[in-house]
Amino acid sequence: MKPLHIFAIQPVLSSERRHSGDVNHQADDLLIRRQNVIDLGINDRTLRRAVLAGRMVRVVPGAFVKAGLWSELKPHEQHRLKVLATARRMRSEAVFSHHAAAALWGIRMLRTWPKRVDVTMERTTGGRSDGLLRRHCRGFDGVEVTRLNGLHVTTPAQTVVDLALQFPFADAVVAMDSALHRKRNPEPLATHDELLQRVTASEGKRGWRRALVAADFSTPLSDSPEESHSRVQIHLLGFPAPVLQREFWDAQGFVGQPDFFWPEFDHIGESDGRAKYTYPAFRNGRTADEVIIAERNRENRLRRLVKGLSRWEPADLYPAAKLFRILTEAGLPSTGARLSR
Repeated sequence: MKPLHIFAIQPVLSSERRHSGDVNHQADDLLIRRQNVIDLGINDRTLRRAVLAGRMVRVVPGAFVKAGLWSELKPHEQHRLKVLATARRMRSEAVFSHHAAAALWGIRMLRTWPKRVDVTMERTTGGRSDGLLRRHCRGFDGVEVTRLNGLHVTTPAQTVVDLALQFPFADAVVAMDSALHRKRNPEPLATHDELLQRVTASEGKRGWRRALVAADFSTPLSDSPEESHSRVQIHLLGFPAPVLQREFWDAQGFVGQPDFFWPEFDHIGESDGRAKYTYPAFRNGRTADEVIIAERNRENRLRRLVKGLSRWEPADLYPAAKLFRILTEAGLPSTGARLSR
């Protein structure tokens, strides 16, 4: 008999697992479980060699995914898969919170996703964090918990406020903007009132005042972490507050909704992330070259409608002085009052 090749193996699930609603289907589609391949004659040595050779990625002990599929996932999707694989290993139910909950809800962040999975525990549990889990033994008084795909998880508002208590201001705004995002289907994950309620419930905790300012500053109008981060830097650099997502039309019809617009200076600002060119999901079946050409045509139409247009990439936000130079050279005034923050 010809030996089985590990890359011919697809995720194998029991009928009970496949039809139950307690796991995310993405895990079913991508994860290859150790026990399943062992049962089919592939040993641990073959698995280790595949991981060392870069052909497989070990998501958690006993669960793997093909490297090509893993590389196609966005960072929050990779962490979500880690959370789901971890949930299958746990013998008792847990409440996933902080980064783990953010990944499950699809909330975006600026910073790198952690290697461990966040869970909230009772104060009396006394459990320690380990190589797989990061335990928050804070209890559940005043903590909002719901169920998502069969898992106990903190609500979106609770999740972003938990993160905001730990994050710097810019990171907190990015997470909150993502939860509020108006284009969520069928509706936003959270409302402004829900964020403020969760911040109020955390009053007195370390970082709660910063979280409150971030909640006040957050908006449903930012379409990406790059836009949210740019808006924070525009504010901290002392530039006038821009109008977000203003619609522009010309004789041909709708042109677009630029990220930022300063009507008093007739100037557009665009935070130009690369996802629209690199991720197939954002290209709507078009090639990267076709997307670039369409974006260039859109920009030319916008330039004919306003006096000026500035573009910057996420890298131009590190350090913020790069964005400061881009906008001041375009003629936008800045008080500079918050430049050093």
